[in-house]
Amino acid sequence: MNLTVTFSKAFNKLPLNIREKVTIPYLFLSIILLFGAAYVVTQVVFDTIEERFTNQLIEAGNLASSRMVEEENQMLKVLRLLAYSKGVPEALAQAEPEALRTLAFGTILNNQQKAVEFLDVNGNRVLSIHHIEGGKVEDYNFSTGGISIFADQDFVQNAILQHNDKRGNKFAGKIKTDQGDYLYVAGPVYSPANEMVGVILVGTPLTSLVRQIREETLAQITLYDFHGGILASTFTSPTNLPDQEVQNVLLNQTDASFIRADSRDLNIRNIGYRELLSSWKVRGDVELGIIGVALGETFLVSTTNVTRIQITVMTGLLLLLVILFGINLSILITHPIMELVNASKEVKNGNLNIQVKTISKDELALLTDNFNQMIDSMRESKNKIMESYDSTLEGWSKALEYRNEETKGHTDRVMDLMMKSAKTLGIDESRMDDVRRGALLHDIGKMGIPDMILNKPHSLTTEEQEIMQLHPVYACEMLKDIDFLKPAMTIPYCHHEHWNGSGYPRGLKGEQIPLEARIFALVDAWDAITTDRPYRDAMTKEEAVKTIRQEIGTHFDPGIAERFLKLVCS
Repeated sequence: MNLTVTFSKAFNKLPLNIREKVTIPYLFLSIILLFGAAYVVTQVVFDTIEERFTNQLIEAGNLASSRMVEEENQMLKVLRLLAYSKGVPEALAQAEPEALRTLAFGTILNNQQKAVEFLDVNGNRVLSIHHIEGGKVEDYNFSTGGISIFADQDFVQNAILQHNDKRGNKFAGKIKTDQGDYLYVAGPVYSPANEMVGVILVGTPLTSLVRQIREETLAQITLYDFHGGILASTFTSPTNLPDQEVQNVLLNQTDASFIRADSRDLNIRNIGYRELLSSWKVRGDVELGIIGVALGETFLVSTTNVTRIQITVMTGLLLLLVILFGINLSILITHPIMELVNASKEVKNGNLNIQVKTISKDELALLTDNFNQMIDSMRESKNKIMESYDSTLEGWSKALEYRNEETKGHTDRVMDLMMKSAKTLGIDESRMDDVRRGALLHDIGKMGIPDMILNKPHSLTTEEQEIMQLHPVYACEMLKDIDFLKPAMTIPYCHHEHWNGSGYPRGLKGEQIPLEARIFALVDAWDAITTDRPYRDAMTKEEAVKTIRQEIGTHFDPGIAERFLKLVCS
């Protein structure tokens, strides 16, 4: 390691440009690799290409069959976990979908299962849980009741009637649903009294299954029905299987092995493939159709275990050389580049407080210095711009106060109290600038309210009150197109929402209301009742505390209200 560091320092001090630093070491390495590769290719060419290709195709087929078994076992595992989960049999017996959802969803999500069906003893659907195609891991659809398409399936009936075969009381089959073709495993659910209370089906879409097998085998996978129709395929333009081919496979195949499988030649998008065809079986001997495994016929050198054994000895020394040279080259060349790349990512994410250390004496050193100078300039410019922006916001706030003499000084007071409260009540330090701007602009929407309503000395009429309640909407309209103010919009837009959902403008309820808006609602109310207004005197601190507490659970968040009162009374 010390030798590597010493060599790295000496190499970086050489007056070479980047191209020379990359070319000279790799030129030497390329010569070695050229001789080694020539020897390996020579050995491969002398082997029987056809035999290699066939062996690779058979191995891919057997891997595909193994993967099918693994998927079936995974579904059986999830089925057993659900069937024996505490409370599930009782909830299924009582046909309580919400209870089933609560009890089962964690297991389904943890195992990333795509589809689960809960049926009662008559095969009627109690609860259906399906992952949303293309959604996040936790995105699922839930549905209850309705006509079940599952009860008419033979394998589901076997579970409902509590049949047993040589593998037990679990059965498998494929079903065409509204979401596509699925492979399901079905099994009965028993109560603690050993009474059958329903059936659980655990499934996976065939399109997802063939994609997984494709990723593990590198082969193109197609599932056919008994008429040769396409159920699922990784080919972009799959072709149907002739009926005679289907019959040949079903007559000649005695097990799920690909060693004696039938084959056919395909031409997909002008690429030649050879496809091995075997019976697609589940639960050991239940045939669901035909599985095809295809490789391009130009595939000459495989990565099978046989090939690895043949070339391991020859590539061992080359790999060792590559590793040794790679360690040094990564330190010498890629490290300073990666430093710049990582720094640029930080800058992209808004971090302008970053500097890159110069560790060489080549073009990268000049690039690093220029980069650092550029960041310094950007940081200085950003600070000036933000100062200018904040001055403008303060001007907006003052302009509003001049329109509404009743609340003069209100903005400065609530902004100071909001900053103090936010730090105490859980707002992250990185959000403080946005919180300050939101407090400063909390009533900016009142710029759109007519003076005759805004400064009316008496109570507002119902119509005037409705107009006044539009000021959060006006604030949103004013600020939504200003990028740097978008994170600060939650307070101006949401500070009149109430914990029980009776607020405005959207009627948000509970934790639907952003945390900073819930805190500011307390701050705004506290300042309003503890300062003099033309139509009333300020409340004492004790009266204000009592007033706030009366609104906890209706207007204010119970979780933060008491902590806020403790803060303002300290």
